[in-house]
Amino acid sequence: MLITCVTVSLAFADLTYQPPAKIYVLVGQSNMQGKGAVEGDQSNSLRYLVQHDPNQEYQFLVDPKGNWRSRQDVWIHYDSGPGNLRFGKLKPGYGSHGGVIGPELGFGHVIGESYEGKALLIKACWGGKSLGHNFLPPSVGQYPPPNQPADPGFYYHQILRIVDDVTRNIETYFPDYQGQGIEIAGLCYHQGWNDQYGGLDARYEQNLAAFIHDIRSAEHGLGIPDLPVVIATSGMIENDSPIKRGQLAMGDPAKYPQFAGNVGVVNTDKPYGTEALGFKFYTESSPDKVGYHWNNHAHSYLNIGRAMATEMQTLSKPKLPSRLRAVGTAQGVRLTWQVGRQSPATIKLLRNGQPLAANLPASLTTVTDARATPGKNTYQLLFDMPSDGLQTLSVTSDTSVGKLQAYRSSTGVQLNWDACGKYDGFQIRRDGQVIANQLAGDLRSYLDKQAPEQGNVQYIVTPTTGSSTPASLSVQLGPADPGGALLYEPFDYPADADQPRSLLGLGGAAGTKGEYDYLSDQKLERAPAAIGGGLSFGALPVTGNRGSSHRWSPGCAIELDDSLREAGLLADGATLWISFVFRLTKDIEHRQGGGTVLLSTDDLRQAVGLMADNREFRTVVVVDGKPKGVRITSSRLETPTLVVGKIVWGKDGSDDTFVPYTPGHDLQIPEKHGRPAAPFNIDQSKLNRLVLKGEGQYDEIRVGTSYQSVVGGKAN
Repeated sequence: MLITCVTVSLAFADLTYQPPAKIYVLVGQSNMQGKGAVEGDQSNSLRYLVQHDPNQEYQFLVDPKGNWRSRQDVWIHYDSGPGNLRFGKLKPGYGSHGGVIGPELGFGHVIGESYEGKALLIKACWGGKSLGHNFLPPSVGQYPPPNQPADPGFYYHQILRIVDDVTRNIETYFPDYQGQGIEIAGLCYHQGWNDQYGGLDARYEQNLAAFIHDIRSAEHGLGIPDLPVVIATSGMIENDSPIKRGQLAMGDPAKYPQFAGNVGVVNTDKPYGTEALGFKFYTESSPDKVGYHWNNHAHSYLNIGRAMATEMQTLSKPKLPSRLRAVGTAQGVRLTWQVGRQSPATIKLLRNGQPLAANLPASLTTVTDARATPGKNTYQLLFDMPSDGLQTLSVTSDTSVGKLQAYRSSTGVQLNWDACGKYDGFQIRRDGQVIANQLAGDLRSYLDKQAPEQGNVQYIVTPTTGSSTPASLSVQLGPADPGGALLYEPFDYPADADQPRSLLGLGGAAGTKGEYDYLSDQKLERAPAAIGGGLSFGALPVTGNRGSSHRWSPGCAIELDDSLREAGLLADGATLWISFVFRLTKDIEHRQGGGTVLLSTDDLRQAVGLMADNREFRTVVVVDGKPKGVRITSSRLETPTLVVGKIVWGKDGSDDTFVPYTPGHDLQIPEKHGRPAAPFNIDQSKLNRLVLKGEGQYDEIRVGTSYQSVVGGKAN
């Protein structure tokens, strides 16, 4: 039955055959990002180029009404950092920001015109990055797995992460995908400026050759031997630079015979191709040299992309099949692979060593195993190649339940989990007892209405068939407990893990009165929100959900009650402690890169508090409406951090002081504090609001009389 099922599926796929969606990866620094102006009447803009086009060379960019054309057959994905993900049909505006272009526009138009199928461009580029450090190839650097942006090779591995994310979630980023399979058809590279400094230029050629080798390899890269690579030289750098010489060397077959026919170089110091595409365009403001961003000329970036696409088409695709991947979907395990330029005589597919199908079509590049049971399955593709004999590709897929999340709601505990495969049903246990059995296989959530009111509870979600690893999660439940703090905001509101619920109109935080008010009358959907799942840190008791602010929101505020004043914490000479837990994440768009928590006056002109962004934590002091911050420590992706501040209000006109601490998971007060804020002087008696703003996610906001009170009263 398995063979019949797969064979029928393959026969259907063969009858409706479409060419694989070709994927091109565009790698580099700011010049691959792109700085070419889209609009404007200056000669460096794309609009000017189209409007002053006597030979009608650039009218392919616009429709008959002069609107920018979106290609229906070319899509683009650009993830340049937390909160800055863009994807859609190719059109102007996918440069470093929405008002500029990079090489992607010209590249995509040439590819779209030359290929009968669909194409997807993946931009993996970040400004100010060097090959000798940020993109350092693993075989050269031999570094441990990088965790932070400053680590060697971090952005090399970001390329792999982004490509893996897009190909795993191809239907999300590429809605036109119809199951036709994918082919990573080439990589373009435009980078070099930052390697001029710190002695990196001396090793640039060696590093670039290693980059090409590593990015192609199965051990360190994409797993596609001889993947076509096109390099556009750094034409804005002096001709005798080792960087430019190294780039040109990659196209020298005498020096690098292994790159002959599969690596191309576009020399941007010379006109390219039969159309004699130029790259350097001078303006009145720069008559003597080409700036390091090509004078922001859209014409330069457009032609670089067109030349790279033209060069790409001269290169040979890999000879042999490669890159077998398995991804669990709701329809089953989706297998994709790439065929080479040599056609196999036969293709056989095995699962766990047992035949699934034989004599698959030589042009096929994808199939879905709808009968795979949840758990680990190993697949093999056997290619009988006319000149190279039997070639075997193997991959293991684990379709166990993924990313189990839980959060309190107004009616119980809500569980959510991700689909990693096709399931017949689910069983759910709480503290070892079955609370739901034979749930439908297409469910991805469950509401436990009988959950206990407090205590630590363990949930386990298991598919009812197969041998997958159960998904388990411990949840700390219980009513909001300020733990000795006078002001406590646990965000104990109904929330959805993936759909933030606005805090507007909600109250209930200890030490406050009333409800949250928005600090604007515009874009209410951007108000701070509650998201399911609190942020835990060591032994810190955590309840409820977490708070979240939007990047483009002025924030919101809730009025304080008299607790702080009655405790004497707002009097001259008093000591006030404040803390919060913060996590930098990529889960929620525009709500993941930082966050600010302030005790503020009603007019927002005076305030104190803490903030974080995608680089660091800082103290915040607002005097006369002007915020100032001092760095406390760095922030790390998906790493909850507890930050504590000690504020002493000056007596008899003396300055106020603000000293930060970053406790460890044992919650003990550190022996050394962080860098103090600059001395300041505000009228703390007027602090009457808790303000949440900035971009980010935070939890367990506490204000109290002592260090112990703001770490939940649990520290010794």
